[in-house]
Amino acid sequence: MTWTAAGRKGAPSLAPLASPSRRRVIGTACVAVLAALAFGALLPSDPLAAVAAIVVIPLAFGAPVAALSALLALTVLVPFPVQDQFSVIGGSGRPGLLLADVLLVLGLCRIGWLILSRRLRIDVPLLAAAAVALVLTAALAWGIAHGAAVSEAGHEARRVMLGVGAFVLAWPLVREEAARRRLEKGLIAIGLALGAWGLIQWGFSISYTSAADVGVRRGVDLTSSGHGSLQGGLYAYPVAVTLAWAALVSGRVRSTPLRWLLAAIVCLNALCAWLTYERTFWVAAAVACAVVLMMSGAQARRLAARWVPIGAASLLVCVFALAPGELRTAVERMLSVTRLEVDKSYEYRVIESQIVGDEIRNSPLTGSGFGATITWGKDDTFNTLTTPFAHNGYLWLAWKIGIPAALFLVSVIVAAVVRRGPPVEEWRWHALRIGSRAALLALLLISVTFPAFDALGVTAVMGLLVAVCFSGGGDAPPGRPLSPPRGGTTEQARPRARRI
Repeated sequence: MTWTAAGRKGAPSLAPLASPSRRRVIGTACVAVLAALAFGALLPSDPLAAVAAIVVIPLAFGAPVAALSALLALTVLVPFPVQDQFSVIGGSGRPGLLLADVLLVLGLCRIGWLILSRRLRIDVPLLAAAAVALVLTAALAWGIAHGAAVSEAGHEARRVMLGVGAFVLAWPLVREEAARRRLEKGLIAIGLALGAWGLIQWGFSISYTSAADVGVRRGVDLTSSGHGSLQGGLYAYPVAVTLAWAALVSGRVRSTPLRWLLAAIVCLNALCAWLTYERTFWVAAAVACAVVLMMSGAQARRLAARWVPIGAASLLVCVFALAPGELRTAVERMLSVTRLEVDKSYEYRVIESQIVGDEIRNSPLTGSGFGATITWGKDDTFNTLTTPFAHNGYLWLAWKIGIPAALFLVSVIVAAVVRRGPPVEEWRWHALRIGSRAALLALLLISVTFPAFDALGVTAVMGLLVAVCFSGGGDAPPGRPLSPPRGGTTEQARPRARRI
C-alpha cells in the first residue's frame, strides 16, 4: 500500500492511497449501479421491477454474502405465488424471472468474472457443479423437445438448478473466514424468521395454496381431530433444528443471548415440524439430531441429557395449554404407522412409484426430461390424474435426468455427509459443518417419501450445505482452533504470543 502526506496547515499525516483492491471494489460498485439504472430505464412501465433491479444488481455484485442470504431467505420464506407476483420480468401466470432467479444469475456472472480475472481458481468442485448444470440444461431441452409444457419444464429445472447455483455462489465464501462469520449470522436470522413464519401461518390459519409451500392444509389423515397440517417451510424445519442444535450442544457458545437465540430457533422450528404432522419429517429430524450428538462427542451428549428433557417438557406444557387437541392428533398420527393397510397415502405412493419406475425403464440413461408427466389412477380409490410430480425424490430424479446423472448427484450429497473436516478449525464452523452433514442426511431420508430435490423451499439450502461440508481446512485462515468446553483447558487452546 502506498502512503502520502496530508494534513491541515502543512501538518504532515499519513493517509493510504486507494489500493488496487479498493479501486476494484469501487469500480465494481459503479458498474453495478449503472447497470441497475440502465435496466430500470428499460422497464418504464414496471416501476416495481425497476426498483427491484436497482437494489438487486448492486447487492449481487457488491455484497455476495448478503446476496446469498437473500437468495436463501426468498426461497425458504417467500411462497412461490408471491415471488411470481413480484417477478422482475413477466408476472403472475406468465413466464418470467423471479427475484431469486435474478440473484442467482447475477451471482453466477460475478463468479465468472472472478474466474476470468484469475481471482478464483477453477477446482474440482466447481467443475463438478458445471457438469451437473450442463446435464440439467440438457434435461430441460430434452423435456421440451419431447412435448413437455415449457412453463412446467422451466419450473422443475429452476428448482434443481437453484441447488447447483447456490453451491457455486457459496463455494468462494465458505473458504473465507470473514465471509463465514457473516454467513453464520445470516443463517441465524433465517432460522428465527422461519420458525416465526410457521407459527404465524398456523395461528392465522393462512390458506393452503396449490403450490403447497404456504398455509395450513385442512385435516390430518388417520386422525380423529386436528386443526390441519402446516405446509409452509415444510422441508426447511428439520434443517433449521439440526443446525441450531449442533451449535447448542457444542458447549462452546459463550454468549447468553446467542444461546437463547439458538434455543428459540430449535424450539420454534421443532414445534413447526411437529405441526406438519408428517411422520417422515419427524423421524428425519430425530435421526439428524442423534447423529449430531454422535459426531459432537461426550460433552454434547451430557448437555443433551441435561437439557432435552426440560425443553421437551416445556414444549409439551405450552402446546397443552395453547392447543390441547394437537397432542392427541400427534399421538394418533404417530401410531398410524402401524395401519398401512388403510393408509391411502402409502398406497398412493406405491402405485405412483410403480408408474414412475416404468418410465425410468423406458429411458434409463437420458431420462424423460424436465416437464415429463405420468397419467394413472385406480378404480374406486384414486381418480385418474396427469402429473409431473412423484413423491419418491430418488425416482423423480432418475425419471427426469436419467439414472447415471441421478446417481452422480446423489453420490455427491452422500460424499458431503460422510466427509470429515480438518482436524483443526474454528469451532463455529466445525459445529456448522457437523450440523450441515446431519441436515443433509435428514434430507436424504425425507427424499424417500417426499421429493426434496424438487422443492423450491430447500434446494438452495441443500447447495449451501454441500458447500459447507466440502470446505477444507486449507481454504481459509483457521483463525482460532477448536476451543475446549467451558471450564476445560488444552494446550491447543492456550493463546500464543504474536511475533512483532
